[in-house]
Amino acid sequence: MGLRSTIATGAAGAARFGLQRVLRRRGGSIPGALAIALDPNILASLRPLFTTSVVVTGTNGKTTTTNLLADALAADGTPVITNRAGNNLEGGIAGAILEGRADAKRAARATGTGIVGCFECDELYTARVLPKLKPRYLVLLNLFRDQLDRYGEIDHTQDVIAGALAASPETTLVFNADDPLCAGVARRVENRCIAFGFTGPAGSEDPDKVSDSRFCAACNAPLAYDYVLYGQLGSYRCPKCGWERPALDIACTGVDTLPEGQRFRYTDRLDGHSFELEIGYHGLYMVYNALAALGTARLAGGDERRFQQVLDRYQPARGRMEKRCVKGRKLLVNLAKNPVGFDRIIQIVQETGARTCAFFINDKDADGHDISWIYDVDFERLAALRGLTVFAGGTRAEDLQVRLKYAGVPARIVRGGVDAIEQARGIDAQETLYIVANYTATLELTDELDRAAREEAPIGGDDSEGAGATGGAAPESAAGDGASADPAPQESSPTAAEIAWDTWSLVAPGEVAEPYAALADNPITICHLYPQELNLYGDTGNVAILAARCRWRGIPVRVTSLNRGEEADLSHTDIAVIGGGADRDQLAVQHELMRHRAEVDRYLNEQQGAMLAICGGYQLLGRHYFLGDEKIEGLGVIGIETRRADNPTDRLIGNVAVRSEIAGADILGFENHGGRTYLDADEKPLGTSVVAGTGNNGKDGFEGIVHHGLVGTYFHGPVLSKNPALADWLIAWALRQRGIAAPLTPLADAEEAGARRAFEKKLPHHT
Repeated sequence: MGLRSTIATGAAGAARFGLQRVLRRRGGSIPGALAIALDPNILASLRPLFTTSVVVTGTNGKTTTTNLLADALAADGTPVITNRAGNNLEGGIAGAILEGRADAKRAARATGTGIVGCFECDELYTARVLPKLKPRYLVLLNLFRDQLDRYGEIDHTQDVIAGALAASPETTLVFNADDPLCAGVARRVENRCIAFGFTGPAGSEDPDKVSDSRFCAACNAPLAYDYVLYGQLGSYRCPKCGWERPALDIACTGVDTLPEGQRFRYTDRLDGHSFELEIGYHGLYMVYNALAALGTARLAGGDERRFQQVLDRYQPARGRMEKRCVKGRKLLVNLAKNPVGFDRIIQIVQETGARTCAFFINDKDADGHDISWIYDVDFERLAALRGLTVFAGGTRAEDLQVRLKYAGVPARIVRGGVDAIEQARGIDAQETLYIVANYTATLELTDELDRAAREEAPIGGDDSEGAGATGGAAPESAAGDGASADPAPQESSPTAAEIAWDTWSLVAPGEVAEPYAALADNPITICHLYPQELNLYGDTGNVAILAARCRWRGIPVRVTSLNRGEEADLSHTDIAVIGGGADRDQLAVQHELMRHRAEVDRYLNEQQGAMLAICGGYQLLGRHYFLGDEKIEGLGVIGIETRRADNPTDRLIGNVAVRSEIAGADILGFENHGGRTYLDADEKPLGTSVVAGTGNNGKDGFEGIVHHGLVGTYFHGPVLSKNPALADWLIAWALRQRGIAAPLTPLADAEEAGARRAFEKKLPHHT
């Protein structure tokens, strides 16, 4: 080490001593961050410490896989340095090495072995870590949408990882070949690549309703699947150019579900080894984690004969498939931070016939402030479950309650994990309470549950305040008081969806209200344009909200879609919805829509049909927009154009409110866009931004557009979730075009009102 590295190392040690011994706090990433500030190349200086090292990255499963891999590598006594607590930025990795190197050196001298490094790394920080640490292996688990306001689109994440590998050419990429996004990275790099995945379908997997990308990495054509495991993971091929899932080097060749976990067969096609293993947790993602960990451990010289013992001893990191018992209630607490993570736990709730579950969503800096992704979670699966009680919590509890409402799942708001336990006290204590939370919510919950376990307070104490403790209006539970007292689910108990109709609907399911009798044989038609490509910010939620608000009033409605390769005929459409997408998906739709320009023009300007256009879809309707430095032609059916920002990296991101004439109240939402849109003088904006420096371009104060029956906006959320009046404006416009001018009967929008009140508190300078 040079002088600078020595000073940085000493400063980090002093900081760690002060934090742990004086302040009695965990060291975390602070010592490592200090070392990097003093010596930006400290990781490169520490690299000679290791005989081999592994970095694990990807959206889901990093901590679990890293810990399994570290345990497997250490099973024969090899000293391993790892960031087991999950501090996965550059400072966290440097801090873990600096803290563990002295003990590792002593162990290495005693055993006569080298030291192995095993580190979890944030996807974007691979660009900083790989060029300096130059690990022997990079494990790429999966890529899903996650914190779009921080990470940006998945294309950007792929670019970062591919660039990191290019800067570390000796690193071998061990990647999930079942994920076309991971395979797309492998296709682009010159590094040695080793593929792992499943050789066939596993059980009765129900494909997720929303996938992050099922498009060819070579030509961007839609992929064809032999089977889908979840998300975009499965066996795929491109019918257009022939690109397909790479051949598997490490494979799971069979999975059996056990009462307390899963049995799977590991097959290494590189050396012919094959054997069965058991893991005490459910969910295919756990098999993927174990498969990646064992495969990489064997590549790095680990002994697979000890791996079953590693699985048997495995204790999840806090909040990751963590089994607890607090106040007499069995809990399963799991961190999930994107739709795929939530869907996996919902699937377990379905399969186990659970009676109660709680979902917690925070929107703090570490979580991402945009929570539109909750509309991509398939909460609708819960609607068919009988006797199910659902809770919603976290800083965005009210928004989550609205999301569950439109899934047909009534939910009570709770102020924390103990509150959920208290409110579940009428349910058989043998029933597990499934708790699913995103990042900071998980940290808060585990700390709260730790305190509750220490206190051993009895259930039903005097401190229980009941439902709605966070201030939002709470509807009846999905099970109701009577149902929740039953010891086990009964066939006669209502489903969540049946409760929902009684709670929110003005009419019985399928009933046509008198003013809309003429629509019985020709329902209001909502057409979702290109839902696979343009659904980046939960835009499918807008479609679900429009349809539900029609049904609850007894307005006959049907939902259709226009997909790539289909001819556009909007003559029988009453409300069209088009969302935003990743750059490559939006460009693919642009090519498609240019063929249908005349039809879209006729629909908007002659038929004057209702339309909701979000973000990229809004831009596509104008004369042009920019993709990087390339000017892309738009349809030109409305008078707008979208220009580049003066600084290409400058995006308009945050919570926004717009004062608008058409909604009767401020329109609330979240924006995240780089383009700057300007309206022609004869076009009318949706409204005036209440928050300065936001809206169409951050300069003229306008947001969105109203053009006949079109509402174009940059608002995500989805926008209609907190703005039911805007949804009703679109429905009323469509009805007038059908000759029905009767005013819409008001709905009881208590949940939406609660979400609006909570959101308004987050707005800067809201008046």
